[in-house]
Amino acid sequence: MEHRRHIFTCTTESVNSTVPSSMEQVSKIENNPVITAMEPKDWIKASIKHKEKLELLSKVWRYNEETEHVKFPKIAEISNNNVCFHEEFLIGSGGNGTEVYVCLGSDGVERAIKRLPKVLCKLLKNEQLLLTSQNAIDSPRVVNYHFYDDTSSPDFGYLILNLYEQNLEEFVKSEGEKTTEYRPREMIRQVLEGLKALHAREPRILHRDLKPTNILVDRKGNLALSDFGIGRFFPEQGATAYNTKTECGSKDWIPFECIDWKGLYSDKVMRDPSNAPSEFVWKETSDIQVAGMIAFCIVTKGKHPFGAEIHRMINLHDDNPVGLTELSDPVVKDLLSQMLAREQEKRPYVEQALMHPYFLSNKEQMRFLEAVGNEPEIKNSDAHPNCAVSNVLDNRDLSKPRSSLLPNDWKAVIDPDDLNTFCDGGRPASNYDGNRYTHCLRFIRNVRQHFGNKRRLPTLKAMGSATTLDEYFLQDQIFSTLPLVVHQIIRENPDWKKRRNLQEFFPVINRRKASGRKR
Repeated sequence: MEHRRHIFTCTTESVNSTVPSSMEQVSKIENNPVITAMEPKDWIKASIKHKEKLELLSKVWRYNEETEHVKFPKIAEISNNNVCFHEEFLIGSGGNGTEVYVCLGSDGVERAIKRLPKVLCKLLKNEQLLLTSQNAIDSPRVVNYHFYDDTSSPDFGYLILNLYEQNLEEFVKSEGEKTTEYRPREMIRQVLEGLKALHAREPRILHRDLKPTNILVDRKGNLALSDFGIGRFFPEQGATAYNTKTECGSKDWIPFECIDWKGLYSDKVMRDPSNAPSEFVWKETSDIQVAGMIAFCIVTKGKHPFGAEIHRMINLHDDNPVGLTELSDPVVKDLLSQMLAREQEKRPYVEQALMHPYFLSNKEQMRFLEAVGNEPEIKNSDAHPNCAVSNVLDNRDLSKPRSSLLPNDWKAVIDPDDLNTFCDGGRPASNYDGNRYTHCLRFIRNVRQHFGNKRRLPTLKAMGSATTLDEYFLQDQIFSTLPLVVHQIIRENPDWKKRRNLQEFFPVINRRKASGRKR
């Protein structure tokens, strides 16, 4: 590819000059002679949000950068990507002096370049190491890495990445009110898919710095995890923890077990080193708790599950996610209550979280109910009077009353004519007890097996906007909460989660076994 090279003359003091608007700069630049640096032959225009900055950068390439009001620094070439380190091209900044600029590759591709002071380049080097692992490369939910450079400048190191439109915090603030009912679910799923890419395959990775500003959003609204500067590989295959003596992470986005609580509650100016925690233990579920905070932020359009900033740390310490009371959807509330739990053992692994009813399609939810309905204790509950699951479903265990999310009489929520249609040619409707949910699951199993493979659905009065049998049963006025309640009951009975027909919905995670290590 051919490139045009030209000479720049610019002093470093020019960076602090007064900066006019982008349009003013463009008009001024256009009046100058063409004397720019390595311009790509074919610019592949993609970004919407950063369009003006990129167009201005292109103008700087093609024309003299010195204008009446501003002198741009010299265009820098970092691994065939060209950037102008001027505040007009800055798109982000963070701790430790991190700055992110737009840049244009000589191949015409728009990218971002992260710059960090040389003394802190170990963070960039660590990020490069993690982003070049196969787990990160293979996942569209992890930011794409292009190049690491610590030789072009005596003062800075650089990391070149894909260019994204904005971070999640910005997206929620600007687009939150426009999101559809199903959009938050897909965004949370993508965050968890990013963690699955890191957690589920060797060599496994802990992110350790999840927060809304470290999740990027592309032009199509897809999410990707970024900023792996303090991320870590697990110390060995099959390891379940990473121990460190240093507290790390970002304020308000650190898991409970990785905070120095003794230090926070101490009123001593000089602390006895012997009272300091010997080490902080990071596990996969540490990332999961922070992912739960982010999920709540997505659902509530920017709020934190542990409340206002002044109360946040106390609520986290006391295992009190006060924000959950604001959620009207019991399904997402149940998922987040697990992810946000203070005790790590109560939090799900990422594979388990992704199999929560919140993420299951209508077909998957109904297939789950059918699978439970096929278990012998449900098919013939009277023959198994000591079954814990059927006793809760039928409200026979006084110590564990049935969930209030379910109507007392399940038959009453189905249109009588529809009920007869479903039972036509099979077990009479009168043979089902509306107060027993083992009967409800048997009914669902029978209906799906009888009508599931038929091309044409029977004529149903309460079809509403539903187009399939599964959609019919999961309408709000019928059984929309039944998959959740059954899921909760099975979770409380570990033996059921291991059953062959139910294992798909309750993944058993054993990283040591998967790695081949002896326990």
